[in-house]
Amino acid sequence: MTQPSNNNQAGVALITVLLVLSLIMVMAVSLTTSVLSDTTLRGAFARVTTGFYAAESGVNYSMGTYRNIFLNFRVPSASDLQPASLTLGNRTVNYGLTEVPGNPQTVVIPAGQLFGGLNSIRYAYTVKSAAVSNGETEAIVGAQFDVDYIPLFQFVAFYTNDLEIEPGPIMHLHGRVHTNGNLYLNANDHLYIEDNQGAGVPANQAITTVSVSATGDIYRGRKDTTDCTGVVTVDALQDLVSPSPDLDPLDLGCGAGGTRKVPAAELAAWKGSLLGNTHDLAVPKPDVTAKGTGVFWTNADLRIVLRLNAADNLPGGPNLPHTIEVQDANGNRNDVQTVALHNFMGDAVWNAANSSLPGTMPIFYTDVPTGAGGCTCTNATATGCNNGDRVCYNPTFASNGRVYATSMGPALGAFDLDYRRGGFYNWREHKWLYLLNINLHDLLQWNQTNGTPFFDPADLTDGGVVIYVTVQGPDSAAINNYGVRAFGSANLPFPPAPGGDPTGLTLVSDQPAYVAGDYNRGPIGAGDLAKQPAAVIADSLNVLSTNYFTAVPAYTCGVTFSNDCQSNRSLADASRRGANTTINAAFLAGVPPTVVGTYNGGLENYPRFHEDWGGFTLAYRGSFVSLGTPAHVNGAWCGTGGNSATGCNIYVPPVRNWDYDADFNDVKNIPPLAPRFVSVEQVLFSQDLR
Repeated sequence: MTQPSNNNQAGVALITVLLVLSLIMVMAVSLTTSVLSDTTLRGAFARVTTGFYAAESGVNYSMGTYRNIFLNFRVPSASDLQPASLTLGNRTVNYGLTEVPGNPQTVVIPAGQLFGGLNSIRYAYTVKSAAVSNGETEAIVGAQFDVDYIPLFQFVAFYTNDLEIEPGPIMHLHGRVHTNGNLYLNANDHLYIEDNQGAGVPANQAITTVSVSATGDIYRGRKDTTDCTGVVTVDALQDLVSPSPDLDPLDLGCGAGGTRKVPAAELAAWKGSLLGNTHDLAVPKPDVTAKGTGVFWTNADLRIVLRLNAADNLPGGPNLPHTIEVQDANGNRNDVQTVALHNFMGDAVWNAANSSLPGTMPIFYTDVPTGAGGCTCTNATATGCNNGDRVCYNPTFASNGRVYATSMGPALGAFDLDYRRGGFYNWREHKWLYLLNINLHDLLQWNQTNGTPFFDPADLTDGGVVIYVTVQGPDSAAINNYGVRAFGSANLPFPPAPGGDPTGLTLVSDQPAYVAGDYNRGPIGAGDLAKQPAAVIADSLNVLSTNYFTAVPAYTCGVTFSNDCQSNRSLADASRRGANTTINAAFLAGVPPTVVGTYNGGLENYPRFHEDWGGFTLAYRGSFVSLGTPAHVNGAWCGTGGNSATGCNIYVPPVRNWDYDADFNDVKNIPPLAPRFVSVEQVLFSQDLR
């Protein structure tokens, strides 16, 4: 057999080598292509993922933006619905909001959700957000979300900061309690937080659920000390024990070491009615009441201002160093409405025939004694000073100056055209006060019968009428001696409600507020009017009884006139005795914080008192809301009783017949421009990755 030549063998080997090299090259090219393709895919995936997150951020950003619109008491308008964009790194995110047809709807939050059973005004929106990089759309994300606008006045107590409920006598609270801080529960005797239903309770007044919640922790015991006393009972969300319907009560016990944090495992026994560490609720900031910028000022139907150090000769009265006027939203004097206001103040004929307190000027200010010219009154020397003498005031009071007629009694004679009274001393603040005093009953009625120069009483734009009252002076923005006081307003007259929706009244001030006597008491006696949706919103909240301004000889101050002069007397003086009083109104005011060793008084002392109420009852129906700390008062709560020597000559508390106003369960009965917390929930989500 012929053997291949060496040349042939070499050729075959070379071909083999070339084939192997070619195969290796193919494999290398393939591998390189695969690596490049994989790298490209990974890069594309990374870009798409980053684009997705960018687009999703546009959804979240827009939802937060619209939540803030609601927190500022607005609903998104056409300008808010225009397309917008934001920049994230090298990407542009374009987003836009569309309103879902049918807005708004009044809904009840379903049972099983936090705050189940609350009424909410719900707005639904869809949002689409697209991430764009280098001119190309990488990802599109869409969502639908619901904004629940929930009135705070549906809680018996709602606090932004820590809430302490630590009553001395037995206290029964019904309904919902929430704090964005920590919750402290304690009692000297027994605290009940419970439902109110069953035999004897009208269906429209029944409170069928209990919800006690805190964004922080729940403590059994006191905050200012380590004491844990009394019995605390909170209803669980179950009805296994007779009678029925009636939620089952469970006691929250003390620990061996005093105040203790209640663990989540123990809270579970309440089946959802006692919850700690819930999510923080978005609520309006305290500056919503600010003069000039706040929501209540800008939306008020009427703004009445006591302007200090602005000399004026009010019609028919003496020339005074201060004036009372109506201002517009820009803080300028509204000349037309100010003339109408002065006409109302000086209308003696109308007053004699229609006023709740005939013979008393319906709007006036309380002056501060000068401490000069033989007057001994200063902030530091209140007891025994002669604040009842006319010489204590500059200019001197007219000889017929007085404060109020006998409660709901006959006229005191000639109508008084001195627009001042004098001498209110606040023991907690240790100051004489400038107070702007308004008879809201008379203002509402005079406005209706004289061509409505101030506002349309049937206007439901903000749910009813909002009246803003304040004192404008050099210390308006600081700790001061200013305040506003509502009096003579046991009834709030409104025309028949259109469509059965009562109008109602919200009284607002950026300064401390005082409610004197019965307020919006409803049909208790003959001639009383129906109760209205009502609220008082202020820097702090003070209550004076129906007895405070009763003018009887034993209370006369000075020879010729009577006024607030009993306020600086000893708490044991007969002129500082309280009397049974009824108030139906939601309260929103500042509450100072408790620090170790110094109690703020707790929910049981939310209203500030100035009389000896021993044995008398404050019957209150409403809601206690606090959005922060008072900005204009800083006097500490120092307990009850006492005497002037200890500096704690402030009050003896009333019998507290207090409860939630179940009328607020119906949205149409919520007071005008009621503050609300906002809950945003995403209900649908879609994505399109390019």
